[in-house]
Amino acid sequence: MGSTSLKWVELAQDDNSTLILERCIMEPLETGWIVAGRIEQFDEVAAALQRLVKASDSGSRQVALAMPDSAVILTKIRLPSDMGEVELVRQVGLEVERLSGQPLADMSVDYSVQGRTPAAEASGEVGVRIAASTKVMVQDRLGLAEAAGLEPVVVDVDGEASMQAAQRLIGALYPASANPVVALIQVGAEGYSFQVTHQGVVIHVKRTIGDDPQWADLSMQAVLQPFITSLADDLASDLDGFLSVSSFRKLDAILLAGGSAVLPGLQVEIKRRTFADCVLVDPFSGMRVSEAIQSSPMSFGVRASMLTACGLALRRFNGAC
Repeated sequence: MGSTSLKWVELAQDDNSTLILERCIMEPLETGWIVAGRIEQFDEVAAALQRLVKASDSGSRQVALAMPDSAVILTKIRLPSDMGEVELVRQVGLEVERLSGQPLADMSVDYSVQGRTPAAEASGEVGVRIAASTKVMVQDRLGLAEAAGLEPVVVDVDGEASMQAAQRLIGALYPASANPVVALIQVGAEGYSFQVTHQGVVIHVKRTIGDDPQWADLSMQAVLQPFITSLADDLASDLDGFLSVSSFRKLDAILLAGGSAVLPGLQVEIKRRTFADCVLVDPFSGMRVSEAIQSSPMSFGVRASMLTACGLALRRFNGAC
């Protein structure tokens, strides 16, 4: 669910575990219906989602959907490995209240304990990964799905879903032994984000909401080139900032995705400023494509904008949907 469109991606697998793109469609939204992840016009967005479901012609009603990055607290804390479940839940709640500034009763919270290994037991600590958002934001999205006759099975986070799809592409580009440092940059209608991953783990995240009026109308040629130049400068500066405080001295590659990834010259400008290979992302690379999709080819810009939706669809095979 983005600020400019709703997207539906449906994947399957054949007997050889090859992914099949069965459905991929979008429904446009009017400006102001969803703003910075907030659903401002519920009835209008619900009607658009109903149109999307009908156009999909899908028999599936179980769906994975995502919360906007800006609406979710993602954090990790260390706790004693021998802590009981009741105390662990209490500590998670205290951390959520501290970070959100809101009562725990107003928040939807999920957590997972990581690193329950003999080594962790010996060190006396385990990591606890926490995700939290306001109940109002979560219920808005669940309500939209239910209004369209859908059954939400997984509630993910936009950035997490995007990286899920990107990791599949990184795995195809590099052998397991390569351990590349790869940045995923997504440029959308309201801003940009980038995540840096190494050995399958996200090690750096930054998200920027565009407050420049040029974000509002990139169809104007007079503002397009200055905007691209400024955006490339900002991205290069952000990446330099990450490298300056990390143990890495360079990026092996940059994956460029999002609806605005195909802005003319953006890929070249990023590559020129970062000295890293910059690759436009096709989330469906390596997949078989159904005949229905083949008969309605998508532009590269549309495909690049489907990364998050593709990551959500992948939850069918590794996350209960």
